[in-house]
Amino acid sequence: MSAIGILCSAAAVVVLASSAHAQQSPTIIGFEAHNAGRSLVGWTVAARGFEAVLDSVTPLAGRFSLRTRRLDGTSDSAKSILTSVRLPAAGAAGRRLHLTGYIRTEAIRSGYASFWLRVDGAGVQTLALDNMKERAPRGTTPWTRYDIELPVDSSATWVTVGVYHVGDGSAWYDSLSVQVVGDAMPRTVAVFTPEPRLVEDMTRLLSDAELALPPDSLVVPEDSAYTSWVRTHAHPIRSLGASDFSDLHFLAPLLTNKRIVQLGESSHGVGEFTMAKVRLIRYLHEELGYDVVAFESPIHECERAQKNSASLSPDALMRGCINAVWQSDEALPLFAYVKSTQASDRPLVIAGFDVQATYTKRSVRSGLLQAAVASVDTSYARRVRQIDSAVLTNPTQTFAAANLIAFYDSLVVFLRSNRRAIEAAHPDDPTLALIAQQTAASAGFLVRMQAASVSPGQIRDRGMAENLDFLLNELYPGKKVVVWAHNAHIRHLEKPDAVARSSRNMGSWVADRHRPELYTIGLYMYRGSGADNDRTPYPIVQSQSGSFESILHQAPWRYTFVDFSKEQRERGSEWIWTAVNALEWGRQPDRFIPRDEYDGVLFIDTVHPPRYR
Repeated sequence: MSAIGILCSAAAVVVLASSAHAQQSPTIIGFEAHNAGRSLVGWTVAARGFEAVLDSVTPLAGRFSLRTRRLDGTSDSAKSILTSVRLPAAGAAGRRLHLTGYIRTEAIRSGYASFWLRVDGAGVQTLALDNMKERAPRGTTPWTRYDIELPVDSSATWVTVGVYHVGDGSAWYDSLSVQVVGDAMPRTVAVFTPEPRLVEDMTRLLSDAELALPPDSLVVPEDSAYTSWVRTHAHPIRSLGASDFSDLHFLAPLLTNKRIVQLGESSHGVGEFTMAKVRLIRYLHEELGYDVVAFESPIHECERAQKNSASLSPDALMRGCINAVWQSDEALPLFAYVKSTQASDRPLVIAGFDVQATYTKRSVRSGLLQAAVASVDTSYARRVRQIDSAVLTNPTQTFAAANLIAFYDSLVVFLRSNRRAIEAAHPDDPTLALIAQQTAASAGFLVRMQAASVSPGQIRDRGMAENLDFLLNELYPGKKVVVWAHNAHIRHLEKPDAVARSSRNMGSWVADRHRPELYTIGLYMYRGSGADNDRTPYPIVQSQSGSFESILHQAPWRYTFVDFSKEQRERGSEWIWTAVNALEWGRQPDRFIPRDEYDGVLFIDTVHPPRYR
């Protein structure tokens, strides 16, 4: 359920924001708010092989029900649709929330249709979840009432309500309501303390005995054929820090003719992920000729940090480029390495591709744009700085979105038209004109994202894909590039039926444009603890039998790599071509076909939060 939305129903917000009495009248979260009868307002839809439409022909009550229908008529359970609305939990915190609604189904031979209710804490912590999986309707059924009731912990921040359809057939949903019930429960404050990280010698490769897994406190049974296949095909990663890269040499033939290597992560807050990626980048640079590392961080900030790298300390270089979620002791060696290569004949260059800006560093973007424009028009340059600074200071209230979009689009045209003049005026800064132009384009994407009422993440991901193409085609043509981002941004979703959804991610655009020269690696974990983006630690949820993590856990090592790109479908490897359950952030349910999303996976069995700086 990684595509859960951030939009909410205004009526529901009122209910959950006021709960003084032991029980309230239920409030409908229905399907009457729409855009001319075509699409829902206040809901987020994530579809794979399904459509979700308003149905005015057979509603149970009111004018519309919601209908979900499988498009291709097959029964492949990999296809699913998730529709959700997210509500603040403040009014219901410490009470119970009761969901009621009606579902009818037609010809669901595989899978099921259901409501689901989830209570979230800080970050992406799941406090309670009921998705009706065991009692959801299947086959053909009439309108039937279904109920879910969950406690809302006093520490809860959000409640997410949704409908879910997986498999085949059609389903209709109507008269969905929520109600705060029961007396307030005592407030509980959970304090989680992660286990300390094992001390490991990072100067050498580890033996099989040193890489052996610690015993499980809870043994999860697994398909013996999967276990045998994983143990036969997995590669041991023998260190997260050693400069001896002989355990990584299996990657060389896999990366033949691959210009782009994408390195993901299922959570930003895992120190071992950062350590593994830093070592991989060093290997890719030193032995395979990858000379650019591009981060899920602001494009202009990373480029300016790179320009000034000679005068910056490793710590200042790191803070000048990457987002705070990665500013840690584990990431610092990469920037020390970057600095050490700058005087060589093959420096490792840092870059960014995110459209977002760090508001505490707003002068970097505004100053960059002003410097470029001032080469041609000083009056316009002052106006550009004034408007851009105001936008970054107060991004939601300063200007109308349409005016801002027109402003940045016009700025892109101006910078493109005057590129040669800007370059001539700044011979000591040859990338200024190009970076200013792409920064202005990114600012336009950011305004569009902030103004969007549906799927704002799609706009950001499209902008990041455009920025990555800019790095590949204009700023560093011919260079081999390593991409550093979250799994959710780099996954391929490359098959046409798998992209039939309301929101495309960056990886789907990258795969469309660069598939022959692309190799994508997802990073996942099995147990231990991670940290939210606000640096709050949390425990990793226990994996279930048959899940992505449980299967990979069958490899006998703490650090494992499994390639999908060269494998054949056989007994024991079917799971690579089959929809499997997984955990985003180590605790949020997800489902995907591994071979469709990644070329390989790097699996860390036990993880810990970073040592933040």
